Amino acid sequence: MAENWILPHPKQVEWLEEKGMNPETVRGIRTDFAGRRPPLPPLLEGLPEAAYRGAGIVSLMIVDEGVPVSPEGYVLEAAAGEVLIRSRSRAGLFYGLQTCQQLLEDAREAGELVPSCRIVDYPDLPYRAVQFDVKHHLDTIRYYYDAIDRLARYKINAIIWELEDKLAYRRQPLVGADNAISIQEMAAMTRYAGERNIEISPLVQGLGHASFILKHDEYRDIRDDPGNDWAFCPLNERTYEVQFDLYRDAIEATPGSRYLHIGGDEVEVGKSNLCRASGMSPLELHLHWLDRVCAFAEEHGRVPIMWDDMPLKHAGVYGTTHQAGVSQEEADRVWAEQQTELDRCRGLFPKNCIYMRWNYGAPTLPGNRHALKWYAANGLKAMAATAAQTGSGWAMMPRNSGNVQPIMEFDQLSAEFGIEGSLCTAWDDGSPHIETHWRGMIAHAEYAWSTQARSMPAYYPVYRRREFGFGAENERFAFQNKLETCLSFWDYSLAARPGRHRGMTDGPLELPDPTSPGAWQEAHGNLLADAERVTTLSAEIADDIAALSRTSRRNRYALRFFQALNDLQSYNARILMALRASDIPDCESRKTALERIRAELARYGKAKAVFLDVFAETRLLGNPAGYQADGNMHRHLASPGNTPDWMFVVEDAFNSALRAWLEA
Repeated sequence: MAENWILPHPKQVEWLEEKGMNPETVRGIRTDFAGRRPPLPPLLEGLPEAAYRGAGIVSLMIVDEGVPVSPEGYVLEAAAGEVLIRSRSRAGLFYGLQTCQQLLEDAREAGELVPSCRIVDYPDLPYRAVQFDVKHHLDTIRYYYDAIDRLARYKINAIIWELEDKLAYRRQPLVGADNAISIQEMAAMTRYAGERNIEISPLVQGLGHASFILKHDEYRDIRDDPGNDWAFCPLNERTYEVQFDLYRDAIEATPGSRYLHIGGDEVEVGKSNLCRASGMSPLELHLHWLDRVCAFAEEHGRVPIMWDDMPLKHAGVYGTTHQAGVSQEEADRVWAEQQTELDRCRGLFPKNCIYMRWNYGAPTLPGNRHALKWYAANGLKAMAATAAQTGSGWAMMPRNSGNVQPIMEFDQLSAEFGIEGSLCTAWDDGSPHIETHWRGMIAHAEYAWSTQARSMPAYYPVYRRREFGFGAENERFAFQNKLETCLSFWDYSLAARPGRHRGMTDGPLELPDPTSPGAWQEAHGNLLADAERVTTLSAEIADDIAALSRTSRRNRYALRFFQALNDLQSYNARILMALRASDIPDCESRKTALERIRAELARYGKAKAVFLDVFAETRLLGNPAGYQADGNMHRHLASPGNTPDWMFVVEDAFNSALRAWLEA
């Protein structure tokens, strides 16, 4: 019996008794329908069109019977040396081809036959989206095209592209950064994605998160708070002139897409003279703005999507959807007491809007169920939003085992409530490389397609095989969990008192006092014990990645990136070990330890240079000259400067103090 390594997990897999097919004998594609065939995956690309069915041929058929009802569903039959894929639509055939690609990959890499089988497959959630958030960086255009192919491989069918100032707006040209993507290039990527059954829809923040617009003096008059560039005034008509211009350009940049994400989260309004004079409540002001932008979206053929936190917050029920540990009884009580405010304003909620219920860590909180029930009871549509990267709190790399469990749980909750779709966000506030997000985004592909098929522990080895090749499923190669542990140490280890987003509230960690040998290591015993463990773990990771790199068939760039990241982060533990060795009374031993410290500093410089070189292969590092940073209240890790040093602020401050200490 063959094992199922297909990702996402198909609905039904029947392994047949007859002899399998040699993957090397596949020699042609037959398209048994009118119109263009779908784009072919790598192992089938370039094969000639076959005039007949038979051994060695992959045949594609569009039919109305004997296949799943979903237009994305398909039936794949591999038997007698032939592969037959049937579906109601070109999209279903495209997904059948992705499954065929994975079967061929495994057979070739293992030196085995493609097992004879019959697969019936279709998605649980019709809309399966991920987010590209480019507010603090841009990757190369080539990387985006490659990412689209990679998402399509796992049957993701949508991207919400958070554009912010990274689109070269025509109607409000001041907003677009000098390195922004042109409208024509964005439209070309949208068409390319559409060919692969991926719909790109734009997200241009509205009402709040508007610093990328309101930081410019030319827009100060439409701030809700003149002293803060975070929020628009919802009663100023020029607000809508500016926002609608940006929306028009974003719509032109994403031709043929259904949605326009309008933002709307994490914003308090009501400080402007117009708002104060209106007598409107914060909830009424928010819904007034929402009504205006939803009407605009409908006029321009788009369905608006909005983050739903602020209406729930204004009504006093948001805590039940967000705060860990809220019991069912407490949630029931809060909703019973506070729901009247939501009910009072229910008529102000636009019916054409989709309310995106987001929770990145605990989607099964009872308040989320209350919210989804309230939307359904009032004829409002909802979607779910989970996260592969939750924001600045996870610098350099996502944690929590890739955040896979919350992703799985929210996709399962979406299916339970009959929600049309789910989005996996990947926030750029800390701007780690997108390669670190893929474990979570591919988990979303897995559980949005088949919400109940594969357990979370079973997902990880399948993910590794699919991403890195046959053999990578071995537990030895689960290096990312080890790296998460190391990076959690990296977050705090060189700061005197770590602050939010890798800030240093009291500067870098103190250094040993040569006049009191032994006192420093005694004061920092727990930190040094952690450093010793991380040093060992980092060495294991290096060995694991080196071994995997020798056999990996795919995504070798990702392995090089993780290798460079591991070498960089291991400096924090190694330098602390070297400092411990220097904190002794023996002068000769201390001299040797000081040389070790200098060597570690030199190694860090080289590791940082290598890391940035690898990063720069796919990332445009830093902002363009003269770029005006946001003045927003979040102070995102990646936001303030025009250099790529956002991730090294702690190390740079520590190393500066360390060099002065060495010279003293």
